[in-house]
Amino acid sequence: MSGSDARPFDVAESSSLRVLWVLLPLLAVLGVGIWSQLHDSRTDAPWMEVTLSPPFFLMSGSAAWSLAVIVLMGVGLGWAFFRRRVELADNVLDVRSTLYRRRTPVADLLLDQAEVVDLGRDRRYGIRFKTNGYSMPGFYSGHFRLQGGGKGFALVTDRARTLVIPVRGGSTLLLSLERPQALLEALRKVAATAPRQ
Repeated sequence: MSGSDARPFDVAESSSLRVLWVLLPLLAVLGVGIWSQLHDSRTDAPWMEVTLSPPFFLMSGSAAWSLAVIVLMGVGLGWAFFRRRVELADNVLDVRSTLYRRRTPVADLLLDQAEVVDLGRDRRYGIRFKTNGYSMPGFYSGHFRLQGGGKGFALVTDRARTLVIPVRGGSTLLLSLERPQALLEALRKVAATAPRQ
């Protein structure tokens, strides 16, 4: 396989409404910021003021910059929620998930131990807590600690059908795919044809 013929694998569908777990709190802060700006008119405002309550910082008595930052955060995090891709190219499995990316050579994958599991029932691979990730109910992206004790890199949109691939000397990959067996077969085919090191 060359870089020009990267083979994508479809990520399992996830409800688009899950993005509201990110957007609704930001919209609430935005609303409070606008309300406080409209109800607090000060003429003797300093050039810049930082507060612990919304809108958090003011410039020349205006919350416009603070509100603009909140809007940009909402757009960025909303965009990141929909950034999901799994590709196999140049003997490397490339997983892109929200703000994270993991490129793993096929030679480092322990394919004989790979399996499709239900994370809700399998205690070895259940997600325990996030170390550097992006998560909400039913959606996990990034780096996590697993209930079985190891580390994992997750792109999980369907806990009931997750392809688990242990990695030699690294974090276990947890991937929710429409056809997890198709990726596993493709990886095994690449591993069988790759030159031995």
